[in-house]
Amino acid sequence: MKSLQLEDDLKSIYSDYIERYFPNSKSPTITPDDFEILSTIRYDPSLSKHPPTTYHEISPLNVFLLPEHVARLRYTFQFFHYLYGTPFDSEITEDFLLKQIKESLEQMGKPLDKPYKIRGLFKLGGTARLEIHETTNRENLLLGLQEISHQDGSTTSSMDEAEQKWDVYVNTRSSLISPFTSFKTTKRDVYNEARKILPGLRPGNEEVLLFNSQGQLMEGSITNVAIKRKRDGKWVTPLLSSGCLCGVMRHFLLRRNYIEEDIVLIKDVSIGDEMILFNGVMGVVRGRVVG
Repeated sequence: MKSLQLEDDLKSIYSDYIERYFPNSKSPTITPDDFEILSTIRYDPSLSKHPPTTYHEISPLNVFLLPEHVARLRYTFQFFHYLYGTPFDSEITEDFLLKQIKESLEQMGKPLDKPYKIRGLFKLGGTARLEIHETTNRENLLLGLQEISHQDGSTTSSMDEAEQKWDVYVNTRSSLISPFTSFKTTKRDVYNEARKILPGLRPGNEEVLLFNSQGQLMEGSITNVAIKRKRDGKWVTPLLSSGCLCGVMRHFLLRRNYIEEDIVLIKDVSIGDEMILFNGVMGVVRGRVVG
């Protein structure tokens, strides 16, 4: 799983951050009590051939990208246990996570005919809790990848209605990359700060692009992103070494060759550029840079 491997250059790119906030394992400035590991998961009854009618019937297919979520959780736990010098003995498996989801849905009495966004919150010590919220129904979670060919040879997105595309803005300043940008946790200061520039004209359909101090595009505040490379029209997403999140949808798209990794300079992102935005709850949507 190439994109979920902790490469030497990924370790080194935030070495200054670690030296600043983790001077030694005995007295880190940021402690495990300051954050939880986060995984945002989609439950969707339509993902299985026969939608579940009882909690017992919920299958792994109803949990979008379940294997990718488990792999990232294990990888994230491994990294932070390494960072804090504590032993790593994870019991996170697909069966464990599916059991937690089934039990939470049942305990909360959630109807099974609706899709949900499940926020899995995990402490390094091993405790877990799940929050469940309704989310948008989407018939095709990969719809943002589809294009329609026309007789004149041009193509347009299948999401051609204006209200379906997201407005994408570029942050006004660079963001500090850290383990908390590479790994999904509740420590989201850098993202919350970036989202302050959003005008709120289209709530729920606005995103802001983050870039690092080297002028490289990283990601959106709640999504990984890809932009068309001008020389060949291929969708490319920033490298992990940019400081972006090792997102589950990102990994899924890379593994199936829908997108490639490349350095993307923020100076090369222009108003009017089309993008795809993706995460493990909404799948893939289209966006356009507007400011």
